[in-house]
Amino acid sequence: MRVRTTLGNLGGVQRWALVVRRTDRARGRGRWWWCVPAALLLVVAAQVVSTDPIGYGLPFWPFANGSDQAEHRVMGTVTAAVRAEGDPARVPSAVAADGVEVLDTRSQVPGGGLWMRLRFRLPDGTRCREVRVLGDGVQVNSRRVEC
Repeated sequence: MRVRTTLGNLGGVQRWALVVRRTDRARGRGRWWWCVPAALLLVVAAQVVSTDPIGYGLPFWPFANGSDQAEHRVMGTVTAAVRAEGDPARVPSAVAADGVEVLDTRSQVPGGGLWMRLRFRLPDGTRCREVRVLGDGVQVNSRRVEC
């Protein structure tokens, strides 16, 4: 780009100068050292969450498919049944009434908790989950296991 400048009242003396804009390329290269590991970390986290999106609490599209969303609905009814029952001994029968098959149940006496292995039918087949109920049913944790 050319720039024309006039120097005072020197009888119309003009000076032409070539102006070149330079960029600092080192700053742009430094960003790649942060972006690449961050993107790699996001990819690994997405792979981990995709293994059990219901257990991680992310039952939506990039991680879960239609069967995962159906499993989330079933686990919602299981959680509601667990929280509705006051006595942990009655929880397996309340859960089984919702169309979920209870395979195994263990009572954890010191904390008053309950452990169950559940099996239920989904559009792509059968899935099993281990459900742990802590205390009075306020906290319900689960993880996907092999049937």
